[in-house]
Amino acid sequence: MVEKKDNKEYKVGGAGSVFILIMLFLLYAMNYADRAIFSVALEPIKKALSLTDTQAGILQSVFLLGVALLTIPASMLVERWSRRKSIAIMGIIWSIATFATGLCTSFIQMAIARFTVGIGEAGYVTGGVGWLSLSFRKEIRSRIIGIFTSAVQIGTALGLIAGGIIITQTQDWRSPFLIFAIPGVILGIIAFFLPDYKTIKKEGEAFFSKSYFSSWGSLFKIKSFYIDIIGQCFMFFVMLAFLSWMPAMLMRIYKMTPATAGLIYGLVGLIAIVAAPLGGFIADKWQKRSKNGRPFFIGTTAILYGIFSVAMVAALSYPVAWFIVLAVVQLFFGNMLLPVSLTIRTDVTPAPLRTTALGIGTFITFIVGSATGPAFVGMMSDKLGGDASGLQAALFWVPPAILFCAIAYFIMAKFYHSDSAKISDAVLSEK
Repeated sequence: MVEKKDNKEYKVGGAGSVFILIMLFLLYAMNYADRAIFSVALEPIKKALSLTDTQAGILQSVFLLGVALLTIPASMLVERWSRRKSIAIMGIIWSIATFATGLCTSFIQMAIARFTVGIGEAGYVTGGVGWLSLSFRKEIRSRIIGIFTSAVQIGTALGLIAGGIIITQTQDWRSPFLIFAIPGVILGIIAFFLPDYKTIKKEGEAFFSKSYFSSWGSLFKIKSFYIDIIGQCFMFFVMLAFLSWMPAMLMRIYKMTPATAGLIYGLVGLIAIVAAPLGGFIADKWQKRSKNGRPFFIGTTAILYGIFSVAMVAALSYPVAWFIVLAVVQLFFGNMLLPVSLTIRTDVTPAPLRTTALGIGTFITFIVGSATGPAFVGMMSDKLGGDASGLQAALFWVPPAILFCAIAYFIMAKFYHSDSAKISDAVLSEK
């Protein structure tokens, strides 16, 4: 509850909300551009620093571990302090750490730099999604979050294509990290001036109060909330395993340069960019017709994603055209999943705890799912002989996990409508 009745209500929709969406979209794109650059630079880094596949996988998981460990504190800061200030600082921190990545000369230095990038990115998605969920109408929430998360593919394509070209042209894996740090800092500064809504606290309540922390337990009484977390653990395990290793896989199987591998996988992702907003649109329509349409949409789409993931890995034994076609379809279904899953979490959590709820969920899903996927593939690859054949064999072990994701959301369909119906989204303007 907000204590003052005379404050101006935060405006939902309009030019201000659209500008917030654009700025958060651009920052999110730079967020994923950094991740993609590391993927396309992985093979050159591995050779330059004499790393094993296990070490290479650990470097990617260390980054995700940094995101996970700081997600709850960062989300609390967003929730209880300021969205615009917190997100601005995050963008500046991860951009500086990206620059530092390009200065590393050893495995330990690289691990520290990537962990710091993760620290900077912790809380960004939770803060952004929470902010957007209260800036637009609930009826179009999946579409808005779908537009926001489509920045993942824009940023990934940008990082893979531009990063690969820069590495090939300069013959130096460090260059793209140094270059891509600059726009992140600029966007971070602009974020300081976005229109924000007032932090939701009771009159006289401390920055971090006992009642705030005690209310965390109420989140786990919401069945849809913890089932969503379980489903996302399996979802992110699969997605991050593929995102982290596919450029390296293309270089090993087809003997591609970083530029070619980045171009192909980047364009594949770019083709699938319409999937996130389209998935949000379909899920919104399904929800309008069925009270549990969103969880049913995720369960069905997850199964299709798993089927085409297996087909895509199998296609690596054939000409690259087979891989490209199946990768487009696989990424298309995969990109449909995330915005709807995030929408569900905002639908079933109260506004005063929403960003914190997103942070708690992200912490669990990153520790259990995201951070384990790349490391699992790297260790399995070494165990199965390494090189191209070992990595391909390791990737076959990944897709079955998505079936557990589908099962979780089909189970959620029993509870989602009643959980969502209890939530109000009204908040006041910051100024």
